[in-house]
This record gives sequence, structure tokens and C-alpha cells, in this order.
Amino acid sequence: MLLNTLEPLSAYVDTSSIAPALPRSRCDTCHLRTANFCGALFDGEFAAVRAKHRSTAARRNIYRAGEPSEGVLVVCEGWAVRFVQLPNGKRQVLSVVLPGDLVSPTGLLERQFSFSIQAVTDVRSCFLPFAEVRARMRDNPALFDIWLRLTAAEQRDADKRLVDLDQRAAQERIAALIVHVLTRFEERGEVHNDEFPFPMSQQQIADFTGLTPVHTCRVLSSLRKHSICDVGHGMVKIADRRELQRMAAIK
Repeated sequence: MLLNTLEPLSAYVDTSSIAPALPRSRCDTCHLRTANFCGALFDGEFAAVRAKHRSTAARRNIYRAGEPSEGVLVVCEGWAVRFVQLPNGKRQVLSVVLPGDLVSPTGLLERQFSFSIQAVTDVRSCFLPFAEVRARMRDNPALFDIWLRLTAAEQRDADKRLVDLDQRAAQERIAALIVHVLTRFEERGEVHNDEFPFPMSQQQIADFTGLTPVHTCRVLSSLRKHSICDVGHGMVKIADRRELQRMAAIK
């Protein structure tokens, strides 16, 4: 965006801790720093970054809806999801957040969110100070353009998700999720022999696609049975890329 059984609600309780202050910024050694928003933001001045880093265990909350935000949030390592928890205990996953991603570009404009953020795997993230980010954007029109493109892309993804949830069959929804992650990893050059990481559980896939875990399991089994792709053990292995992309495409 990427097999365990149903996770109890207690798994969503935030027990993460903020990492202690470091003598030197971790940003200056990040292997993604030249390919994401951070690289454009700090333009090589990583030693001066006053980012607050945090480590969060898998299936724990990085952020809970309504809490004050500490800054612009970037996932440095690991996978996370944005989700909304409903009063009846159900939840809807809004997006998958991969290493190097801003959790939400609109986070620059809001001091708190209506959604929560959960680690899919162990995650290292950082909060970039609002004031510093805004100051650098104010002085760098090219950086502001990058932020606008990220915001527009987030809206396009939200539109596609709305079509998926309202109008498309279960197989098409899951195929769209897999292809979305495939595309992201191909852009990074991290797909090898049509295989790439995909650590999302069946429950998380179900929450993303608006399906039940049982229905999700059936779809994944069907994709495997028909030699389209195999999802399991934290990986995806694509057998028929053309058919998978056909299923994922929105006409």
C-alpha cells in the first residue's frame, strides 16, 4: 500500500515510547533521504534537523485520533496504516504508509487528526517541527510544489478508494491494493522476480478493502488457485502480472 488472524481491540492501544534524544540526527544516515520529501525539505542539512524520532512495535498505535500532533509525521522504516475506529469496534483503513512517506501531506495544516496511525511492522518514524517545515517551504517554491503534488496524489488515491469501496468486486479491490504497493516498490527498484514485501495481515487487508476477514481469505485463496498471485508469509509473488493489473484497473 502490505497473515494473522483477528487482532483484539487491545492490540490498537498505544504503548509506544519516544526514543531518547540522540547526539546526532538519524536523518543524515537515512537511505531514503534523497528520494522523498525529507530530502527536498532539508537539502543535505540533515545534521541540523531537530526531528523527534520514535520507535513503535508492530500492531501498536503511533498516533491516536484527536491527540495533539507533535509535527509533520514521516515513516522512516517499516509499514503503517491510517485508520478510523468506529464506535461499534469496526475500523476502516484509509491508506498504507511505506518507508519515506509523509503520513498525510495535509498534516502540515492540522495540529490533530480524525484518524489514527498503527504500525503494521515495527516502525521508526519522526516528527518534523511544524515551524521549521513551513519556514523552509516559504523560502523554497520548488518544495511547496512538491508538497502540492503530494497533496493532489493523496486526493486521487482517496477518489480511487471511494470507487473501489462503492462499485468494485472483492477481487478487484484486493488486486488494486496489491498493484498499488507493487507500483510503489517498482519506483524504488525493490521488486525482484515479481516478488516484494507485503506484511499486511488478512484483518488489515479486510479493513482496507471493506471486506470481512473470511471473504478476504477466500479472495486470496482464489488468486493463488488461479495462478495470479500468492500473498503470504509477508510477501507477494506475482504469477500473472497482466491479469492482476487488469483486475486492478479502473475503467
